[in-house]
Amino acid sequence: MRLSHRGAFYAVIGVAACLGLQALGQSARISPVPNSTMQYLQTGFQKPPEAARLRCYWWWLNGNTDEATITHDLEEMKAKGFGGALLVDANGANQMGNKNVPAGPMFGSPAWVKLFTHALREADRLGLEITLNITSGWNLGGPDVTPAQASKLLTYARVDVRGGKMLSEQLPTPEVRNGFYRQIAVLAYPLQRGAALALQPGAGAGATAAARSEQILRARSAAVETGFSMPDSSAMLEDGVNGKGREFAADSSYADTRLQDVHDISRYVTEDGTLHWAAPTGEWEVLRIGYTDSDARVSTSSGAWQGLAIDYLSRDAFEEYWGHTVQPLLEAAKPYHSLKYLATDSWELGGTNWTQKFREEFIQLRGYDPVPWLPVVAGRIVGDRSQSTRFLTDLRRTVADLVVSQHYDVFAENAHENGMGVQAESGGPHGAPLDALETFRNAAMPQTEFWSQNAHRSSDEERFFVKEAASAANIYGQHLVADEGETSIGPQWSESLATDLKPTFDMAVTEGMNRLVWHEFTSSPASTGLPGQEYFAGTHLNPKVTWWNAGGAFFTYLNRVQFLMQQGTPVDDVLYYYGDNIPDFVRLKADDPARALPGYDYDVTDEDALLRTIRTDGPDLLGPSGVRWRLLAMPRTRRVSVNVLEHVRRYVRNGGTVMGMPPVSTSGNVGPAEQAHFHELVNDIWQGCTQGSSHVFGSGRVFCTDSAHAVLQAMHVLPDFAVAKGSDISVSASSTASLDYAHRRVNGTDIYFVRNGSGLPVTARVVFRMTGKKAELWDPVTAEITIAPEQQLTQDHRTELLLSLPPFGSTFVIFTPYKGAVPYVMSSQQTVQPLQFVKTWTVQFQLDRGAPVGRIAVSKLQSWTQFSQPGIRYFSGTGTYRATVLEPKHAATDRVLLQLGDVHEIARVWVNGEDAGSVWARPDAISVGRLLHSGKNTVAIAVTNLWPNRIIGDLQPGVKHRYTSTNITKYTADSPLLPSGLVGPVEWVIQR
Repeated sequence: MRLSHRGAFYAVIGVAACLGLQALGQSARISPVPNSTMQYLQTGFQKPPEAARLRCYWWWLNGNTDEATITHDLEEMKAKGFGGALLVDANGANQMGNKNVPAGPMFGSPAWVKLFTHALREADRLGLEITLNITSGWNLGGPDVTPAQASKLLTYARVDVRGGKMLSEQLPTPEVRNGFYRQIAVLAYPLQRGAALALQPGAGAGATAAARSEQILRARSAAVETGFSMPDSSAMLEDGVNGKGREFAADSSYADTRLQDVHDISRYVTEDGTLHWAAPTGEWEVLRIGYTDSDARVSTSSGAWQGLAIDYLSRDAFEEYWGHTVQPLLEAAKPYHSLKYLATDSWELGGTNWTQKFREEFIQLRGYDPVPWLPVVAGRIVGDRSQSTRFLTDLRRTVADLVVSQHYDVFAENAHENGMGVQAESGGPHGAPLDALETFRNAAMPQTEFWSQNAHRSSDEERFFVKEAASAANIYGQHLVADEGETSIGPQWSESLATDLKPTFDMAVTEGMNRLVWHEFTSSPASTGLPGQEYFAGTHLNPKVTWWNAGGAFFTYLNRVQFLMQQGTPVDDVLYYYGDNIPDFVRLKADDPARALPGYDYDVTDEDALLRTIRTDGPDLLGPSGVRWRLLAMPRTRRVSVNVLEHVRRYVRNGGTVMGMPPVSTSGNVGPAEQAHFHELVNDIWQGCTQGSSHVFGSGRVFCTDSAHAVLQAMHVLPDFAVAKGSDISVSASSTASLDYAHRRVNGTDIYFVRNGSGLPVTARVVFRMTGKKAELWDPVTAEITIAPEQQLTQDHRTELLLSLPPFGSTFVIFTPYKGAVPYVMSSQQTVQPLQFVKTWTVQFQLDRGAPVGRIAVSKLQSWTQFSQPGIRYFSGTGTYRATVLEPKHAATDRVLLQLGDVHEIARVWVNGEDAGSVWARPDAISVGRLLHSGKNTVAIAVTNLWPNRIIGDLQPGVKHRYTSTNITKYTADSPLLPSGLVGPVEWVIQR
C-alpha cells in the first residue's frame, strides 16, 4: 500500500476552489459598514435593509397554484417585510393522514415554466429575491433518471468451495435492484478461522447480535444512513470487542484471511456467472461483488415528478441532470433578475458507496487499490481488524470526498457560470456518509435547519443543527448563515408567537444563524378557502393565517435581529477540528466537543478548511471572513492525518496554542513511511505529555487536556459572557437556559445578543469581556435604545451591568468606544395601577367567522373558550376590545405602559385613535404615555388568535355552516381548544 494521496487531492482542489470558485459567495455578502458605524447600525435596526429580511420556503403544493395567487403571495411578502422566497415545488399534502390536493402542472413542464417565469417577473417588479429548488421535492432526481445514472450500492453474494481440482460452478447472483448490475470483481480467498463472520464492534452478544452486527457493518460501509439527527459516528473507528473478549486489533491471527491471499479470479468467470477455475487445495470463499441501483427515490415530489435519485458520486450523472432539467429553467429565467440562488434540500438519500469510477478515484485519493479489501464490506477481517477498520474508514472518506467534488462543487460551478450562487442544505441532518462542513465550501451561503417545539423532534439534539452552518460560514468565508426554520411535524396553526416561535428563533440566533428561511409559506389559491391547502409539516405562514395582517411587528423583530447579527464577524475563542472520520457533522452548540462552554464560544472546522482557507496570524488562527480563534482543539477521536499534524507543528512553533491528548493513529490505512512520520510528529509535538500537563513547543504551547474552558483559563482569557458571582442564574446553550448569548464585532463596536430561554423573568448582574466601552440596550421588540443600567468595571477589567429580561425575552447589548467615565444609570423603578374605567370593555368580532355581530359588553376578561356562545367559544380571527379609561397618576418624566397581561396571540393597540403598536411578546406591554390625554382616554385592543378553535367548531355535531376548508385532518370535534383573546389583567405600569 502506498502513501495516502489526500494531500495531493487538497492541493488540486484547493487551487481550483481559490481560482475558479472564489466569487461564488460574493452575491451573499453584506455591504461593508461605513465609518459612521453607529448611525448605520441604528438606521438598519429601525428599518432593516433587504439583506436582513426574512425569507421563506414558498411551497407550490403538488404544483397547485396559479398566476393570481403567485402575484398575491409575492405582494403580501413584500408588504410584510420579507426579502424573498425559496421556491419549492413539492407535495406532502397527504402525509400523516391528511387529504391530497389537486395536482397542478408538472415541474419543468411548459405550463409550470409559465408560472415560474410569472413569479420571476413579479419578483422583479417588487424587488424580491428568488431561490429555486432545482427538483420537485428533494433528493435530486426525477422521472427521467435511469438506473445507470442513479445512486449506487455495493452488492455481493458468496459461496464456499473446496479446491485441489478444476471447478465449474454457477456463482450465486448478488441482489439486483431495478435490473441494473455491474460487476466489480470475483474474489477468492482462504478462510483462516472458518466460515462464521466475526461480530462487528458494538454488536454485543445474544440472539440478536448477528443482526445488529450486519446493520453496523452496513453503516460502517456507507450502505445506510447512521441515524435520524447527526448521530456521533466516532465508534466506527473502534476495532471493537466480541462476545468472548478483546480481539487484538493488529494481531493477524484474528483475521479471516491475509491481504496477499485475496485473489481476483474475475477472468475465470463467464458472462452468465459460471466459474471455471483450477482452485488450489483448501477451503475457499468466493465473493462475487458488484454494484446495483440503491433504489433511492426523489422524496415528497409533486404529481408525476417521481423517480430515482441521481448518483451523488458521479459528475456525469449531475451534468446529465443539469442539462436535461435545470438548464432549460435557467434559459427561461434569463430575461429576469430576481433569480439569485439555486438550492437543493436536506440529504434523505440513504447510503451510497460505489460508482462507475470509484476504484480509480479511491486509488487516486487513498493511494491503494480497494478491490482486494472488498471482502471487508462482506464482513470479513482482512490482514487484521485494525487494517480492516481503516479500510472501511477510507471507503467512507472516499464516498464523502466524491459527494463534494463530483456533486456539490459541480453544482456550485454550474450555478456560478449562470451568475448565481448555491444555497444547498447539504450537510444532513440524516446520518449520511458526508463530511458535512466540506459540502458547504463553495456555497454562496451555508444552510442547515432548526425545528420549533414538536413531538416529532422533541429534544434539542433532534431540533437544532444551526452550529454547522455557522461554523461553515466562518471557516470558508461566507457571511450569511441561513437556516430552514421553524420546521415542525405535529402542530397545525397552533404555535404561539411568544412562547413557541420566538424562543426557538432566539436560540437559533445564539447558535449562529443570521438569515431565517421560514418553513413554510404555502401558495394557496383563493378557491381552497380558509385556512386553505397546506403541507403536512412546517409552521404555516401565509396570508391565510389568522394573524398575518397583525404580524408586522413580529416580522420586524426577526429582521432587526438578523440585521445586527449580519454585521461584522463573530467573536469565538476556540476552533475545534472534528477529524476526518465519516460521517462528520456539527450539531448544536451545547454538544460542545471542545468543552469550551460556558462563557466562551467556538467553531468547528474540517480538514479541508484547516489546511486551505484558515491561516495563522501570530498566535491566532484567522478565518477568511475575519474570525479569529486563539486556541485549536484536536479531535476527541485522537485520529489525525499526517497533513494535519504537519500543519499543527508549524502553527504551534510559530506561537499558536493547541489542546488535546496525543493522537494515536491515522483514520485510514497508510504506508510504513507515512506511519513512521506520523509517530515522529506526535512524539515531537506532544513529547509524551500526560492528562492535564502542558509544555512549550517552539514559540507556542501544547495543553494535554480535552477541556478548552480550562485551557482558556490557564491562558488568562476571561469569559466573554458570564453571570456575576453570587447569582443563581446559569449561562447555558440549552433551549430552556436562563441566559445564552452570541457576540459579533464590527469596526470597534461589539454586538451581544442575549436571550432568556426560560418561561420565567430573569434579573441578573452580567459580565462582558469589554473595557473602555459604553453599553447600550437595544430592544429588538420595541426598537428602543437605552443606556444599560448600573454598568461598572470589575476588578479584572470587564464590564458588569444589570440585565432584566421577561420570560423568553431577548436584547442586544451594544458596546461602543467611549472616552471618559461611562454614564451610571440606575435601573428603573416601576409601579402598577389598575385601570379606572369610565365605560367597561366591549368586544366586537371579525365578521364571517361565526361570532355574534356587533359589540358585546364584557363583564370580565377571560378566554373566548370560556364563553357559552358557540360562535365565540369556537371563534378564530380578530376581536377588538374597547373601553374608556382615566389617565393614570404619573409624573411628566415617567414612562407609562399599558400592560395587557395574558394575550392570545397578538394584539394591536390604539389610544385615542392613535396607533400605539403591537403586543406579541412577553411582558405583553406597550408604551403609550405620548398618546394619553388628561382625564378620559379611549383604548382599543384588537386581539387575534389562531385557527384551531374555528376548525374544531366546524367539526361539531349538527353544524350546518362551516367557515373553514382545508386538507389538514388533525383536528376532531373533541380536540382541545386553545386559549384565546385578551385574558388580562390589563393594567398601567409606571416606570421612573
